[in-house]
Amino acid sequence: MRTVPLVLIAPLFAPALAAQAPGKTPEAPAPQPRKLAGKDLPPVPGPLVDRYCGAPGYRDPAMGPGLTALERQIRSSARSGPSIPAFGLPSEPVAVSDTLGSVAGWKAYRVEVPAGAKVHARIHAAHEGWFLVRTVNRMGSLEKGMLQNLIPTGNPEASYTNPRTTPNVIYFVVDSTEPNLEQEPYTFVLDWPKPETPALKVK
Repeated sequence: MRTVPLVLIAPLFAPALAAQAPGKTPEAPAPQPRKLAGKDLPPVPGPLVDRYCGAPGYRDPAMGPGLTALERQIRSSARSGPSIPAFGLPSEPVAVSDTLGSVAGWKAYRVEVPAGAKVHARIHAAHEGWFLVRTVNRMGSLEKGMLQNLIPTGNPEASYTNPRTTPNVIYFVVDSTEPNLEQEPYTFVLDWPKPETPALKVK
């Protein structure tokens, strides 16, 4: 009787054995963001300008040496209102195709974040270095749970983890590092990562 080496047969059974092996249940894939158009978003009251501009580390990112006196005046005048124009977003993953739409060069998105939830926002564009994202509250101030990418790495993103036991409304402000970008297209992507859970301690 001819003997077949086990080493040749074992790989045939490996997938079946692996499938039967106990382990973690595979996680469901993350839901794809719902695509929205910025022009269809509802306008809402925005964060206050004076607090936003007074936030630690803030300066108008477009006020560099390349600006003319006229460009400085136009941009400063456009930003002299009491609040930043804002639009409401649903509390779900979304991808908003939008533009800043004004010479002020900024726009805010309002999001209601459930208790303990985390939300992350990022800009995708042909020139991502032309945009910044910051997260603030209704007063235009920073608060616990808000993370900002203040270093100009070219990755315009920010996040917020709600430490409260109740839902909280926050704003993601899209700012521009160059003047005259009111018609520059971008996609504002909002996703909801699972908050990190602390590791179990082994006694």
